[in-house]
Amino acid sequence: MEFTPCHPQPFTFQQAISFDPEVSADEIGRLQNSISHLKRTQEELQEYAEDPDIAQAIKENNETIASQDERIFMLKLALTQRGASNATSAHYDLPPEPEPESRNGRHGGFGTSDNGLGLEPLDAPPPGDNLGLGPSSLTEEDEQESGVHL
Repeated sequence: MEFTPCHPQPFTFQQAISFDPEVSADEIGRLQNSISHLKRTQEELQEYAEDPDIAQAIKENNETIASQDERIFMLKLALTQRGASNATSAHYDLPPEPEPESRNGRHGGFGTSDNGLGLEPLDAPPPGDNLGLGPSSLTEEDEQESGVHL
């Protein structure tokens, strides 16, 4: 089978066929994540599209999205060529978009914290809210039962 990409790619189709399937699957996931972020950025940039620099960024992002979509297609096709008959299945598709807001009313996920560390999980309670789980609410029996039970 032969495949000629329309966009410059960092590898050929023949090279993609020789990739370890796990490497291909990881790259598909990475590219899908990148496309998801680029599409979100595109939506935000549309508001300022009259600015020539922003219009140029939108154009470049569209080219990048098209190139990455094509790369995903190449990798899926290569997996199919290698015998992974389900390479074009939904397994390799983007997961559904997350809810726009977490339970704590914040947007984002890791990297959205204002504490400078950028490591606050999406559904972390707001700072100072211990949800009644602070040291004063634990009894000695609770402490003995906490931990990992197998």
